[in-house]
Amino acid sequence: MVCITSDPALDIAPDFVSATFQGIRDRIIGNMQATHEEVANELTTAWNTQVNEETHLAAEAAHTKQECCKQEQLLLEQEVENECHEVKKKPMINNFKTGALVSDTLTHWPSQYAIHKLKSVKYIKLWYFSPDECREAANEVKSSADSTFGFTKVDNFITLKTIASFRPSHKVIQDHGLEWHQFNMAKNSFLVYINKLNWPEKHQHALTMFFMNIISNPQQAELFGEHTLLLYAVRV
Repeated sequence: MVCITSDPALDIAPDFVSATFQGIRDRIIGNMQATHEEVANELTTAWNTQVNEETHLAAEAAHTKQECCKQEQLLLEQEVENECHEVKKKPMINNFKTGALVSDTLTHWPSQYAIHKLKSVKYIKLWYFSPDECREAANEVKSSADSTFGFTKVDNFITLKTIASFRPSHKVIQDHGLEWHQFNMAKNSFLVYINKLNWPEKHQHALTMFFMNIISNPQQAELFGEHTLLLYAVRV
């Protein structure tokens, strides 16, 4: 293809009527019956025809170059996409922390109902934090067939949760009806979770001291002492 270095459409036609082209006109007139003006017009027409042809060739060359660039860009994008696809397909191994310890015990969380009460800073019976109830709550989460859901707000987002997770248990035991060891373990779990949920330090300290005084009270060794202390704890 002819290489055109400039835009032919921008070229200015020569003045074929001028004295510069008189010799050419004379030679042309010598071979044909025509005036200088007619010869100049013929030359201008021929020149315009050549310019049009060169303009057409220039347009074709520009179009071909544009198509080549477009094809090169498409090939480059395809190569990048293929590389990204290969990276995604490549199996990735999870990272791990060297020296991390794995607990040898499985800690069960209280039910969502109990956690919701703590987040709302509302009274909740200690039984919900006993090991037996926490295990039962974990089993219910795994095997619950209740498909009824309700809306709840979490950090400015609306989410769906099972209605059962926000219902009180029908097996709940009043605080004064707990066995002494149930009370002791439940209060430990209760104190852990109010700390996790960032209750005020003042309240955490007061509750910790209260439970310590109950557990270490000498009345525990007396007849019906444990039951008496549980009743006292409920009253306070």
